[in-house]
Amino acid sequence: MLNVAAVFSDHMVLQRELPIPVFGEADGPVRISLAGREAQALPENGRFCVALPAMDAGGPYELRVVSGGEERVFSDVMIGEVWLCGGQSNMEFRLNDDADGLDEVATGEDALLRFYTVNEEPRVDEAMLARERQTAWKPLAPGTCGDVSAVAYYAGRRLRAALNVPVGMLICCIGGSEIACWMSREALTSFAEGEVRLRAFEEASAQVSDEAFERADAEYTARVDAWCRAADAVKANHHGIRGCDIARQVGDFPWPPPTGRWMLRRPGGPWETMVCRIAPYAARGLLWYQGETDAGTPEGYAARLSRLVAEWRAAFRNDALCAVVAQLPGYGSDPAAENWPAIRRDQQLVCDSTPGCALVCLLDCGESDDIHPWAKRTPGTRMADAALKAAYGAGDGAQAPRLESVARLADGLVLRFTRPLAPREEGFESLLADGAAARARIEADGALRIDGAGLRAVAYAQQNDPKLCLFGNDGMPALPFEWRAE
Repeated sequence: MLNVAAVFSDHMVLQRELPIPVFGEADGPVRISLAGREAQALPENGRFCVALPAMDAGGPYELRVVSGGEERVFSDVMIGEVWLCGGQSNMEFRLNDDADGLDEVATGEDALLRFYTVNEEPRVDEAMLARERQTAWKPLAPGTCGDVSAVAYYAGRRLRAALNVPVGMLICCIGGSEIACWMSREALTSFAEGEVRLRAFEEASAQVSDEAFERADAEYTARVDAWCRAADAVKANHHGIRGCDIARQVGDFPWPPPTGRWMLRRPGGPWETMVCRIAPYAARGLLWYQGETDAGTPEGYAARLSRLVAEWRAAFRNDALCAVVAQLPGYGSDPAAENWPAIRRDQQLVCDSTPGCALVCLLDCGESDDIHPWAKRTPGTRMADAALKAAYGAGDGAQAPRLESVARLADGLVLRFTRPLAPREEGFESLLADGAAARARIEADGALRIDGAGLRAVAYAQQNDPKLCLFGNDGMPALPFEWRAE
């Protein structure tokens, strides 16, 4: 018996300059060869993982895996750069639905940019394994990649152009998934906030029998399928129609899904059924776009995000795995029910305090009435630019101006940023001084002057959907901030 993990297929991209783990199931010794390199191993408990030595970018090659009398041969294998793409619906958002997606789908062609999308699965069983065997890496060619993540697509295009090596985007995401879905149960029990999430789910799911859940889930799936068919019919006649406008025609997307022991979005579930199916595939980094679902219960998000980065680094056997985090854009959700500024603060806190992490400001990429902005070129491009800076030391990383210092004057404050602010003639929405609208102006040197004697607090963009007024000279929005006098 020889089963190589499904993420290994024809047209795959393997990570350059790092050991290359190849893994799967076998009942005897395994021998692997690639471009003249060989490695062998004995399986343990029916599973094997063999690491080939690091290689430079190149290809195409053949990867051969042999065990007993069985052999698996994978062709058109390239060595280059691999990026994991994780998160929830804004990472999942398809290129077909993107503002520029139809043109990109019709004309996009690059044999050295390739995509692999992990199936969304609630459990590992024979049916799941059969579906998994149908997955494969796809090189970018006209008409082939409309169903891939739009953010991953645009990030991949930018990485290819900058690095000039093969690039593989390994996509692993589920719409509506909270961050606790993407960690192991063991990790969740290792810190208080994770333990709370896991126990709350276990208590709720214990009230529902598996049979009752299966009935409810089948009914829910049927409703979702019907909604998607209706939405696709609307999209077919109105490309670029926003999600909120689709909802006005066909009704709101069915939500929430039923709770049960095998629900797709359970804490630790996608970790088991998706992440563990592709780990420890070698990768340079992770593009992470998630947090919307956690905005309803944001307390402790920093702890969860920190633990996720640590666990993915361990799972993919790369302590230097670069993590690029998309800071949530604006969205006009109910401030009494959701706290997007708290998620943004925790995302920035984790990126600032964790080596190898980079934050991407997307404040100007949201829509007040649509949680799924349909223009993904800018988010994908900015995430790639941040990755280029953080992982390769190239470019300026699409760096947003961030508050650097506050100087007191007798009649006000002077705030300086890591990058000068652009001149502004309009008002200063979302900028508050001591809780009131600030009287402000941008000085010739790009500093922000706020008038008012004895000011003790300044806050910017601390709303779910802030009206932006601070930008760098390159158009990048300033990061949200809060300052209080000591």
